[in-house]
Amino acid sequence: MVALHGCAQDAGDFAVATRFDRVAQRAGAYVVYPEQSPLANSRRCWNWFTPEHQLRTGGEPAAILRLIENLCAQHPVDPGRIFVCGFSAGAVMAAILAEQAPDVFGAVATMAGVPLHAAHDLMSAQALMAGARSVAPSLHAAFPSRAYRRLRAMIWQGASDDIVAPINATLLVQQFLDLCGQNGVSPHVDHRGDVEIRRWRDPVDDIVRVEEWRVAGMRHAWSGGSPRAAFTWPPGPHASEETMAFFLRHPLVRRETA
Repeated sequence: MVALHGCAQDAGDFAVATRFDRVAQRAGAYVVYPEQSPLANSRRCWNWFTPEHQLRTGGEPAAILRLIENLCAQHPVDPGRIFVCGFSAGAVMAAILAEQAPDVFGAVATMAGVPLHAAHDLMSAQALMAGARSVAPSLHAAFPSRAYRRLRAMIWQGASDDIVAPINATLLVQQFLDLCGQNGVSPHVDHRGDVEIRRWRDPVDDIVRVEEWRVAGMRHAWSGGSPRAAFTWPPGPHASEETMAFFLRHPLVRRETA
């Protein structure tokens, strides 16, 4: 599992906040935390908002994919069970990787992300985060639609997020419904306390392909995160455990490539 930190965080901060080490150990999984250099971004944000970092062929997506390739060569990783998740700027980079590399990732989870290809510089990114968009932008899928048959997506959002407007989660869900071929499928809606969970189940293979968790009262934070770290919401459901469960819940779908 690839876990991508947000702005003003580093790999160590994100590991403490999410407690992914413990979750991964129980699941028998490897977890890797790529870290943004302050030389690339003074706030350690992934540069998801510029075009050169939105495609697999260059920039940060290409660097992360090379990292994964190297790790898989060094460790006994099941190539059919590689997943990616992230928070805030890391969430957007995770979504980019899922869109651009369905041949690598079986599922993605995002917390406080924004829709893909909706910004081209810092000013447009700030407007997007503030909720300037009401329609999901076009995708830049790197493969034909059949390559996304195994992809699944989990979208988390704090309903009171004052950094990333909740409309962004709605738009990102729509994009993943498009990628996963689930347009026209009606969601099943559950409530768990103050959390609304919407699940889009593929009518063909009976697998939940897209899942959205909306946490009432949560601001810009990792739900259920450690109180010892910043950008966490300890009262919320344990997003790290729920994410790992989502990643491992369903039988594997045969890998598809172009």
